[in-house]
Amino acid sequence: MKAIALFCLLTFTLCSCAQTDTILLKRAETLLQNTSTSVSEILSDKKYLPLHPETSFRELIKKHSTTDILKIVTNDEPGKEIKIIGIIKNKSGQPVEGALTYLYQTDAKGWYAADAPHVQGNEGDHRHARLFGYVKTDKNGKFELHTIKPSGYPKSDLPAHIHVQIVANGYQLYGTEFLFDDDERLVGQIRENSIKNRFLIGKPEKTTSPFDQQFTYNISLEE
Repeated sequence: MKAIALFCLLTFTLCSCAQTDTILLKRAETLLQNTSTSVSEILSDKKYLPLHPETSFRELIKKHSTTDILKIVTNDEPGKEIKIIGIIKNKSGQPVEGALTYLYQTDAKGWYAADAPHVQGNEGDHRHARLFGYVKTDKNGKFELHTIKPSGYPKSDLPAHIHVQIVANGYQLYGTEFLFDDDERLVGQIRENSIKNRFLIGKPEKTTSPFDQQFTYNISLEE
C-alpha cells in the first residue's frame, strides 16, 4: 500500500508540475506576442527559470528575439556582472544586420544545469543550458549581452567561456567561444589551443555600474 501511495503522490506531483509549466509557457507567449514584455524580461524573471531547459520555451525566445539588449540572468544570479559587445561584419568589413546569435554559458559555479555541471552531456548543454538567449544584430552589426561571468567546468582545466552560434542570410553558419583574457586558466598550451581553434579572447575594458567588467568581440562571417 505504501508503494502505491508513493506512486500516486509522484504521479500527481509530476502532473501538477507539467500543468504549471504549461501555464507559464502560455503566459510568456502571450506577453511576447503582445510586445508588452521583452525577451530579456522573460529570461531574467525567476518564475520562468523552470522553463529554461525546455525546447518549447527556447523556441519561443528564439522566435521573439530582437536587436534590444539581451539580459539572460536574474538580478540575484551569483557572479560578476558583465557586459558583452559583439560586432559582426563580413570579410569586406561591412556590418551584418539581422544576424541571429545564440549564446549559452555556465554559471558562476561552472554548471550548465541548475543542479549539476552538465544537463545531458555536451549536446544537452547546447540545447538545454539554463543561462541562454537569442539576440539579433542591429544595422551596425552589433549586439549587447548582459550576464554574469561564467566559470570553467569543475575539476577541469578548461577556461571559462560563452558558446556562440550565429546564423545570417547569405553567410556560413558560424560557431565560436568567447573567452576572457584575465582567466587564470587561459595560459600556456590551453591559450595556444584556444587561438588555434579560432576562439575569441576579450580583454577587460572600463565600464560603469552595475557591471564589474566589459568585453568586446569582433566577429567576421564568410559568405
